[in-house]
Amino acid sequence: MRIVYEDEIIQLPEKVFPWIADPEKAMKWQKNVKSGEIIKNDQGIIGTVFKEVIEEDGNTLEMRGTISKYKKDQIIGFHIESKIHIFDVSYILEGKGNKTKFTIEAIIHWKFPMNVISIFIREKIVEKLKKQLELEVKDLKSFCSDS
Repeated sequence: MRIVYEDEIIQLPEKVFPWIADPEKAMKWQKNVKSGEIIKNDQGIIGTVFKEVIEEDGNTLEMRGTISKYKKDQIIGFHIESKIHIFDVSYILEGKGNKTKFTIEAIIHWKFPMNVISIFIREKIVEKLKKQLELEVKDLKSFCSDS
């Protein structure tokens, strides 16, 4: 399953990027991330391994991730695994004058039994994820305008 979300933030990429790349800042606008910790960081930024706990609708999910892409103020990508899915997500920033074109691209592979369930409720999953991204980016815009 592929999800793409694009928006525009009225701020320069170098002002937006820290809100994505810094885990403490990212948790402020990614409200379902309840905790996170760096597990291994001995290869520089790319290759950093981390753990996050996500909470949604009263349920928690532990995920383990690795930073897979990084170019300061331009892109950060993650490879993340949990008991229900494996996904790769990239946050891409492009400067456009005094604005930033902000793109989130995610490729999600569901594990059994969610892979079977997703066949029947794919549209609802996509709709819910896009709505969540829209709300999160709205908060991100707010934080970026305050900085």
